[in-house]
Formats: sequence, C-alpha cells, structure tokens
Amino acid sequence: MLTKSEAIARFKESLPPEEAMVEDRIVERDYGWVLFSQSKKYLETRDRKDMQIGSGGTLVEKATGRFIEFGSAHSTEVNLHIYEGGYLDCDNWDLLVTSVARLEEAVDLVDALRLTYVEPELVSGIVWRVPQHYSHSRVRQKLEVVPCRFHLGGAYLCWETLEAMKSSTALRFELVPNQGHCNKA
Repeated sequence: MLTKSEAIARFKESLPPEEAMVEDRIVERDYGWVLFSQSKKYLETRDRKDMQIGSGGTLVEKATGRFIEFGSAHSTEVNLHIYEGGYLDCDNWDLLVTSVARLEEAVDLVDALRLTYVEPELVSGIVWRVPQHYSHSRVRQKLEVVPCRFHLGGAYLCWETLEAMKSSTALRFELVPNQGHCNKA
C-alpha cells in the first residue's frame, strides 16, 4: 500500500528530464492520486508557447502502485468515472454478448461502438489486413446466435456507449480481456 509521498516520489522518478510534477495540482481519491506533469520550462516561465498539451494526468493506484495514464479527451472527473467503471482495467477488451432480448435495439447499441473486423486478403503475394466496419446487417447476424464475441480494444473512448448498453435491457454482455480473439466477418 503506497503512501501519498511514495506515490509522488515514484511519479517524479518516472518523468522525462524535461518535465516536472505540477505540485499544486493533485486529485486524491480513496484508491490513489491523480498527478500531473508539465514542461519545466513552462513551470518556470508560464509562457503558453512552452506548455505541453495532451495529458489528462496519471493515476497512481494506492494498493498496487500501478500508473494509469489518462487521456486528454475528458476532464479529470470523467476520467475518474471511467476508471471507477472498470473500463481501464484492461487495454484490450472483447465484448461478449451473452443474451439478446430485443434484437433491433441490441443491434443499434452494438453498432454504435463502430466495431471493426479484419479479413486477411492476399494480393500480389502480400497479405493485407485492413480493418472494416461491421455493417448493421452483419451485427444483426452475429447477435442472432449468442453467445457472440466482438473485439473491442480499448474502452476509453466508447465508455458512454457501454454505459448505455449496461442500462439497456435489450442485451446482456460482459467485457472480458482479449486473449487472441480477432474479429472476422
């Protein structure tokens, strides 16, 4: 179990030489701390041209010491909500649909994830693996036979759709870590 000072020390050690921790910006939760870094030059000058952009902070888990890098697509509060929902427990998820009660609504929900599949194609001696989006009808066809599995990948950018799916009674699903499953048409 890490203390706050241990978490801060580990975070500072992990930073590249040109970065420093933003000392006055720490978000504390029961399970850890969100720490932020910035370019040393910006922290000295406060000149916007020296500012680094694109970081949502790093959560240091109290129990494990694990670092979870948040993206900058969401606010810190939303990032923490995504973390608390378990969506960052794995970087590579599969969506395992276990039952479907209302097929058309389930198709719309899964279709909203914009999932892709790969069908390797041999052209001129080269195997091409170009991701293609599932068509609405292909999603329906897969959902007609459950359980069925789709490769999701990371859940960070689709957590809202997954939350809508959880609150729906049209289907039941689990997120399971991917163990080599590839989407195929």
